[in-house]
Amino acid sequence: MTVTATELIHPSAVIDADAVIAPDVRIGPYAIIEGPVHIGPGCVIESHACLSGRLTLGPENLVGHGAVLGKSPQHKGYRGEETALHIGEGNVFREFVTVHRGTIAGGGETRIGDHNMFMIGSHIGHDCKVGNGCTLVNGALVAGHVVLEDGCILSGHTAVQQKARIGRLAMLGGLGSTTKDIPPFVLQQGYNCVSGLNVIGLRRAGLSAEAIAALREAFRILYKEGRTQRSALDRIEEDLGGISEVGEFTAFIRGSTLGINPARTSDRQRRTF
Repeated sequence: MTVTATELIHPSAVIDADAVIAPDVRIGPYAIIEGPVHIGPGCVIESHACLSGRLTLGPENLVGHGAVLGKSPQHKGYRGEETALHIGEGNVFREFVTVHRGTIAGGGETRIGDHNMFMIGSHIGHDCKVGNGCTLVNGALVAGHVVLEDGCILSGHTAVQQKARIGRLAMLGGLGSTTKDIPPFVLQQGYNCVSGLNVIGLRRAGLSAEAIAALREAFRILYKEGRTQRSALDRIEEDLGGISEVGEFTAFIRGSTLGINPARTSDRQRRTF
């Protein structure tokens, strides 16, 4: 049976006159589209989801049951200013995910890239910038102004403090939390404790054996030789600076304003720089 455009939207859905919806978008029962929401082609909005503008949703996104995208920021200084949420293409927002618009102080926009997976109950706060291919497992919580770089993973029930940065292909292990930046390619577990490289993630992402070996050596110099951070970074750049991933690693750390966390020693105690 051929399905017409009108049959793709359940009659119980509530859709604002200001919304702009591509003809092939599927909208389930009791979904709410309020304000200036732009929904691109191929999107699926499941039952009881709520999309609030200003919101731009690119093509081929899935918004799961009860998810809420584009509501106002949870910020005491917010006074109803018009801010926005911009979402790219091919993302999956599973059941009860929440993503908030930006604040004027934070630039006015929360931005999410392409092909990210937000599992059940995860949260992205105001003014966050999410790259491409990130995974947030059930219950992962991201506070305002956080930057998630491409391919990073936040495991179940993790928490990231406001204004932190999570580097490319970094991973925060289950139930872990961070108040500081996590450099690219690093695995962090527990509370503010680096435990090694995200080697499995690096292999899955297709990094070369040469790059992984160089990152292992950079990690050893930074965390195992007992140097100051500045001395360690100078040594890494001198010895391994020709490897682009190592350059990314050191540039991220040099650019950190919150600082990075120490590594766990063999007796599971954290070593400070």
